[in-house]
Amino acid sequence: MSEMLPPADGISPDAAPRRSLPRRVMRMLGFGLIVTAVLLGWYMAVLYVGWQSGQNLLNQRREAELQSQVARQMTLAQENVNEGSYTLALRRLEWVLERAPNHLEALQLQAQAQAVLNQRLTPQPAVIGGAPPPPTPTPPPLPTPTAGPIEDPARELQRIRRLAANETWEEAVTALVTFQRQFPSYERPDTDALLYDAYVELGLQLLEGDRVEVGLFYLEQAAGLGNLSQEVQDYQVWGELYLQGLAFYDVNWAAAIFYFRDLCLAAPFYQSSCDRLREALAAYSDQFAFVQDWCPAQELYAEALTHGRTQSLIEKRNEAQEMCLLATPTPLPTATFTAPITDTQTITNPLRSFVTPTPDG
Repeated sequence: MSEMLPPADGISPDAAPRRSLPRRVMRMLGFGLIVTAVLLGWYMAVLYVGWQSGQNLLNQRREAELQSQVARQMTLAQENVNEGSYTLALRRLEWVLERAPNHLEALQLQAQAQAVLNQRLTPQPAVIGGAPPPPTPTPPPLPTPTAGPIEDPARELQRIRRLAANETWEEAVTALVTFQRQFPSYERPDTDALLYDAYVELGLQLLEGDRVEVGLFYLEQAAGLGNLSQEVQDYQVWGELYLQGLAFYDVNWAAAIFYFRDLCLAAPFYQSSCDRLREALAAYSDQFAFVQDWCPAQELYAEALTHGRTQSLIEKRNEAQEMCLLATPTPLPTATFTAPITDTQTITNPLRSFVTPTPDG
């Protein structure tokens, strides 16, 4: 019986399968890694496409909201011009042109309103025979208040009329209230009309400053003497929204956003309402970012940027966007409030019901 000779290459037949096994495993492992990489790349591509689509939709929605705001302010400005409220119309048009400088209709309406307003404010002296117009007379000094009991009501009433003509409304209100207390029946229709005008003008003047609550009080007093114009009623509502938003400022950002969002939409030029809204949105976003709830923070930062862009806000928005892609999305809480707020006081308005929503925190 002859001996079996080993193969020429010196490799045992039984050893060959054992050496080829690791090679097969490596091939399978490499194939698995390739498939995993392809799937991961496909998944990331889908995520990016979805995020990009969401961003495009968000930008389209913001652009549509801005166009809606511009159209609303244009409509209201035209109504103000038709009603003769040229100052209010010009404020609306200034806001529109800040966001759309080439808005042809706004530019035309602004020129129209400014021309009429200039004509009203500029005196038109009569020129006879080509003679130069007479010099502008120096206005007389304001009358001094009457101290103590009023002895001559006719003279005092004339002094009050001069106060009103010089638009010293606060002094006019004080003098008229004192006059009516001492002479309740003397020229009552005239003094009521003067007091109504003084209340309205003083109220509107204060609503533009930091004494909004006092201004609302004077408008309420005017409403007891006569019907308020739509323009004055609008200012009432804006003042109420402003005070409500200010009451929650730095205390409950969701509630502050609720009020300033409405105010920014209705009167973006009033009391820097859109700047207040941007600050509230940024502060609320910071709260979400602090607890690493990035997706709500990203949405709020993005909304804040629609009302004014700063480098800090852009950087925070970008960081929140990046972190949101790596995080599980969470729903953005809305400023819809269901839980009652205790120990708060609602401003009442006899001309318009005003309901204070109740925040959930």
